[in-house]
Amino acid sequence: MTLSSNAPMSTACRWILLLLVSCFAVPAHAGAMRLEPWRGHLSIGYAHLFSDEFSPGGSISIAGGVDYPVGARLRLGPVIGIALLGTHEVTRGSITAGLEYSLLESALQLHWAPRTGPVTRVSLGPGLAAARSSLQIGGGGVGFLDLAVDEVRPELALDVSALPRRQEIVAVGVEAGLRVVPVERVTWSLATLRLTIHY
Repeated sequence: MTLSSNAPMSTACRWILLLLVSCFAVPAHAGAMRLEPWRGHLSIGYAHLFSDEFSPGGSISIAGGVDYPVGARLRLGPVIGIALLGTHEVTRGSITAGLEYSLLESALQLHWAPRTGPVTRVSLGPGLAAARSSLQIGGGGVGFLDLAVDEVRPELALDVSALPRRQEIVAVGVEAGLRVVPVERVTWSLATLRLTIHY
């Protein structure tokens, strides 16, 4: 039995779609915006959640986005990602329940390209996150309801990337990230380490 509601997740999906539409909606008079400057990226790797003693071991994280130049070394664009964070078992009395963790998020990030050093891109911006820890239990789930999470919260999204400085068509590098989500019971801090492909 899964003790959680899909309403917050549906709300998160609607907000994420609204964010994406607002980023891609170009006014009729803005005909100067061309497709060529747009760039995209796809990242896949590992994510680990830091919250409390029930944090799972971590698992796969995938994210992707697009961005457009807004300055000499600045770009702006949306990113959307999902992290399947794994499970954790909790025992109370004679009953054991499983908590399955996941995070769906979307953010609008400003990307800055430093001139020198191993870090070639720093991305920072606000977003929305659907934090979820669903309760998996056959019976007696009332005693574990305080551990279930199904919330849509604002987040702070930070990514730091190391990529080749001269990008022809495709560049491959490493991306480290942090997401901070103030969930009601305890703040979720999600750390990621991913292979990133920019095109």
